[in-house]
Amino acid sequence: MIQSVLTVTEKVFVLFLMMGVGYLCYKKRIITSRGAAQLTNLLLYVIGPCLIIAALQTDSDGVSMNKILLTVFLFSVGMILTAVLTRIMFRDQESGRAKLLRFGMVYSNCGFMGLPLAQGLLGEVGVVYASACLVAFNLLLWTHGYITLSGGGDDRRQMIRNVLLNPGTVSFAIGLPLYALSIKLPPVLLQPLDAIGQMNTPLAMIVVGTYLAKLSVGQIFSDKDVYLVAGVRLLIVPCVFLVLMWLVRPDPAVLVTTAVLMGAPVAANAILFAAKFGHDAELACKMIALSTLLSILAMPAIAAVAQNMVGVA
Repeated sequence: MIQSVLTVTEKVFVLFLMMGVGYLCYKKRIITSRGAAQLTNLLLYVIGPCLIIAALQTDSDGVSMNKILLTVFLFSVGMILTAVLTRIMFRDQESGRAKLLRFGMVYSNCGFMGLPLAQGLLGEVGVVYASACLVAFNLLLWTHGYITLSGGGDDRRQMIRNVLLNPGTVSFAIGLPLYALSIKLPPVLLQPLDAIGQMNTPLAMIVVGTYLAKLSVGQIFSDKDVYLVAGVRLLIVPCVFLVLMWLVRPDPAVLVTTAVLMGAPVAANAILFAAKFGHDAELACKMIALSTLLSILAMPAIAAVAQNMVGVA
């Protein structure tokens, strides 16, 4: 157990060093807010999809279509249960603030934080299962999450387009049939896809670092509700999910990957949705910043518990 904690802590610490680069780049104006937004778009629309397609081109032993679909189902169930259980929280708060706080509890930063850690722990197998989790994440984000923060009055056709045509779902829809039919892309296509995909981890961590740099220490630690969100997001949600996984007993790699992504800090989408729908963007920044800082302690513990549950060192 101790060795597992140390191994995962080392991997998380490497990620935080990369965040430190982003933090310094923002403070020194090497990367501006506009630049960080452009890098976020690059990650979402180019680098992330390339990583997913390239990962689904690998010969991953023991990864079957059934296991991939089970991963989508299990991660969806975990998020839906979280959304249902958190409905009882923050009822004494102003409606918009309460919705944003609940959003932070339900939606994890499974792309920027969870996927790199899953890749570090399990290699390409982790990327395949993490990609399946991202499909579930995007489906819930652009339905439940979208309706929650928009108030349900926005264009439903646009919401449906977002569900079907977001980068994660599209890249998975491209890569999964190729994987299922054992169709290999020619090297002239696969090599650039793989090379671009390998940029995901360092660039994602640099972008997260720029978000952390936007807030002062006093702002990050000043709101007691943000501590509650971080505690639920980083500890209670993944622990309850691990109990469910112990009952279901899926493939070890599926269990570890879903647990790690379920225990990631608050999703960066909280800022994007808060700004889009007129909610408190500073509150969203606080949730992301505090949960990301605390995840250096929580994520190694959750990953180590998951590994020991399945006997993975």
